[in-house]
Amino acid sequence: MDPEPRPTFAGILNLTAEHAIEESGFLGTRRGWTNIRWYEYTFLALGLLAAFVTDGLTIARIVQSDPSNDPDFAYGILILVHSIFLLIFLITGIFYQRLTDIVAFFLSSVLLTIYVIAHFIAKITHNNDGQSTQAKIRLARLIFTITFNLCFIPLAVMVIKDYRRDEFSKRLFGVFPAARRPLKIYSIFDCVVRINTMLSISSLLLNLYNVTGYETVDRVLLIIGIPLTLLWLGMGIGMARLENYMLVFIFYIFSLFQFGFLGYGLYTAIQYSRQISRGPTPSLTTTKATMINLVPVLQVFYVCISFNLLTHILSMGMGFWCTRHFKQGLKEKVFNNKIDKWIQTRWSQN
Repeated sequence: MDPEPRPTFAGILNLTAEHAIEESGFLGTRRGWTNIRWYEYTFLALGLLAAFVTDGLTIARIVQSDPSNDPDFAYGILILVHSIFLLIFLITGIFYQRLTDIVAFFLSSVLLTIYVIAHFIAKITHNNDGQSTQAKIRLARLIFTITFNLCFIPLAVMVIKDYRRDEFSKRLFGVFPAARRPLKIYSIFDCVVRINTMLSISSLLLNLYNVTGYETVDRVLLIIGIPLTLLWLGMGIGMARLENYMLVFIFYIFSLFQFGFLGYGLYTAIQYSRQISRGPTPSLTTTKATMINLVPVLQVFYVCISFNLLTHILSMGMGFWCTRHFKQGLKEKVFNNKIDKWIQTRWSQN
């Protein structure tokens, strides 16, 4: 009698492969190289190429900008920050088969394209420098950004269609949805806190160009705000991976500080909007007002800080949801390599 064949899942994950599941030293259990399809590698290669081209052209522009009073510099840094997080979303989405990260990558790439288009239109409308080197760099960046995003559409559709089968988590937790729920909740939480971190850094940068009369305060907020934001991200991911309630407490304490900055940023933006509506004042020079009007930093700041507040509230809600699913196998099945175990023996609560 022939032996019963071993089960396999169609699509991404091949359970018969020797290296279907591998371990990562930092981000936990990931997919094996043999279970990544050609279109995923194509997606990753195009994403890396798009980041290098876009960031290279952006750096070529900002090196000739004045960081103290030129909104072009703020837009350039904003594009660089978004590009870095886009790459992180794409890498974790593919190697850890996270549907939320692929969706976040695609939506963030669309947002990045909107930034580039808005900046190009604002400049070409107000500046008559179509033959200058800077204008050619802006045009080249616009063409490359739109081209890459058009290529991302079919690849993202193919990847999302496959990832909806949730085969990687089935290999780790089994076919029952309830058993796979802790990993799904962690993936959503991890994605949301990274989006929030991206928006928080963007808000801190744009706040420098929100003419408030509190330049010293804004610079101090930027200097201490970015490290605290990254530390907040680490606390959030650490509390979910280690299932540690002390880190949960620290995470929510840090979250209150972020609410304070968002409130301050929104208040100063409203004050500046009222100042503009009353007409020019001696504190707002003609040159600075002209530069700000060329690139609408204030409007972008309103949008950024609004989404920042929304994702921050979602982060706190998803963090609480993660704590409700502690002790359900996530730590043992996903974060189980030597580094994780070493940290868990010193931080995790039994």
